[in-house]
Amino acid sequence: MRLSNTTLVVLAAILLASGTAVSKADQTGVPNVEVDLSSHVLAGEDKRFLRSHHTTDAEDKHPEHDEEERKNGENLFAALKIQRMQSDSYYRFLKFGKWKQHRYSPDDVESEVPVKLYNLYKDYRDIYG
Repeated sequence: MRLSNTTLVVLAAILLASGTAVSKADQTGVPNVEVDLSSHVLAGEDKRFLRSHHTTDAEDKHPEHDEEERKNGENLFAALKIQRMQSDSYYRFLKFGKWKQHRYSPDDVESEVPVKLYNLYKDYRDIYG
């Protein structure tokens, strides 16, 4: 038992000493490096930022994609969303939930959507309230 305790203490001391030696070697091993700033860097050319954002004209073609639905329901009846709802049943179910959340009755959406979606939303509200 004493041998294992002694071995543990000796190994801990060796580990502690080697850790200190490594950190001192790291500090003295790196010489002071002078930085040469070229005229390009000083003039602001070749700037690279991780958070830079470049807008293109392609992003401005469909502004309704950039709009969020958190505008009190203003964007719930965008044409591309209505078109996708007609072909994707899962997406349609999610959007019906959003309409219900914004308290749209089937009568409110009747003028905004095609007849097929109106009937499906009417059935949805009959089932889910």
